[in-house]
Amino acid sequence: MSDELRTVHGDQGEQLREQLATGLDKLMSVSADRVFSEPVRVGETVVIPAAAIMFGGGFGFGGDKASNGGGGGGGWNDGRPVAVIEAGPAGVHVRPIVDVTKIGVTLVAATLTVWRATRR
Repeated sequence: MSDELRTVHGDQGEQLREQLATGLDKLMSVSADRVFSEPVRVGETVVIPAAAIMFGGGFGFGGDKASNGGGGGGGWNDGRPVAVIEAGPAGVHVRPIVDVTKIGVTLVAATLTVWRATRR
């Protein structure tokens, strides 16, 4: 395999630069407004929803000795509510949001794992 870097020219190179720039801009645009929603006033209390934001991605390129090459990439993002912040005359309270479905699935998986391990 050759140690030389293959240079991408013309429209192909410009397209690659644009795609990389767009991807990096999206990756670096995480800010507080994605985690905390607009405050909502309920009587004398202000309620602020909070979320956990997760994302990831990757890309790669390859080729062979005959200059056949290719590349690809992908990514994902996920957001879920994690708490509600209440600020009022009685003080500030953080109320966690419990995902009962995840707890149930985890308990079922753990129970099946223990059951299967004890059958051997």
